Amino acid sequence: MDETQPTDSGASGNVAVTFFTTTFAKSMPEQVYSVPLSTLADGLNALLQSVLELPASQKFDYLLNDEFITSSLQRFLHRRGISYESVLNIEYTPALQAKESSLLPHDDWVSCVRSPFHGNAEVLVTGAYDHCVRVWDGENCLALGTFHREGVKEVSLHPVKAAPAAGATRSSQKRQREHGAAEDFRLASCSKDGTIAGWRFDSSTSKLELLGSVQAHADGIDSVQVSPKMGRLVATASWDTTVKVFEWDRLADGGDTLPSKKPPVVSFTDHTRPVLSCRFSAAHDEQQLYSAGLDGVLKSLDVAQAQLLAQYPGDHAINKIAVRPSVSSAGADLILTACTDNRARLYDSRQKALVKTFSGHRQWLYSAAWIWDEADEHAESGSGVLFATGSEDGTVRVFDLRSTAGALLTMDALHTDGVLDVTYAGESFIVSCGKDNKTRSFSLSKEA
Repeated sequence: MDETQPTDSGASGNVAVTFFTTTFAKSMPEQVYSVPLSTLADGLNALLQSVLELPASQKFDYLLNDEFITSSLQRFLHRRGISYESVLNIEYTPALQAKESSLLPHDDWVSCVRSPFHGNAEVLVTGAYDHCVRVWDGENCLALGTFHREGVKEVSLHPVKAAPAAGATRSSQKRQREHGAAEDFRLASCSKDGTIAGWRFDSSTSKLELLGSVQAHADGIDSVQVSPKMGRLVATASWDTTVKVFEWDRLADGGDTLPSKKPPVVSFTDHTRPVLSCRFSAAHDEQQLYSAGLDGVLKSLDVAQAQLLAQYPGDHAINKIAVRPSVSSAGADLILTACTDNRARLYDSRQKALVKTFSGHRQWLYSAAWIWDEADEHAESGSGVLFATGSEDGTVRVFDLRSTAGALLTMDALHTDGVLDVTYAGESFIVSCGKDNKTRSFSLSKEA
């Protein structure tokens, strides 16, 4: 399911190619084929389908020198300085495919979506511009949280599962596991009203309980994250140009006056324009924090020492960042940025530099998410190289780290307007939401 690109009208002549595979049951004959330089992936598919006697539904992705071919052969070779006289040894692998799943309608723009239980894309938490936080089981809205006075911009799940509510019986918990969320959980939400709130979902009553809140900033908050391993800290990024870190226990301890005025553990003032995203380090958890926003600069912040560690200058605003640990470098992070110049960028915290730029979207990106999770049994062997993006162009695209010039998969029928957020729910499920007031999910596969 490669992106369809126009034939390169300037291409002329042929190039010699051979084929091999390590992932498909049938191998191409060991011979050289002469194909036009203007050939796209669809043309290569037609050749393999004919030679191997495969149905037209069997599609492949193609790699040369460990990089995916997402354009005509001529463009690919020209960009990489490969001679047209070379014999190209092209690898083929079953194409990435997607199967669409649930659709959840809302009353307003859906700004964010998260999955409380790994591998379960049916139970979801959403935040929307109608000021509400919702918990879903399939297409049923289980619970509604109504505290914020303006649109909810992001929600973040607490990594430590909450204990069952007092008075919850074993039978009620069993009934809830059979028909809805598997257990209680907690989360934080942030809003354009400048507040963050802590919530607890009670699986025995299917209700969202407000645990506490803080008037955290002088302007709207676009991003919130609970530290992903211990859940001790909560980071926020705001239009008041600051990044702040609060203690979860102080956020969620209630109180008579809501929201409270509790001070942060630390406040960073290193950005010169509104900050739109913040994420804790995947390698160092709550000791380190990344932030980015309208100034286009990705910053690394030391939470314990309350100081700026490093910054990665850019010239385009960053709407969202996504972080995962580097497989090859212990103690390092890989950071994706979703930018307003229609591109995603990859940074390596060990190298402290931009590593790659990914193009393909027609309008700016709102979100990026790694298709990776430590709970995935085979994360190291496959999912760690993939990520998904959501854009104002209404598409969700799946990229491979080896396909900088285009996406491997483009989902252009999920949404009818801008996609504001994408998230990975585990077990190959991706969930997206956006300006069409809907949340959609789909699963990835490589069917042979």
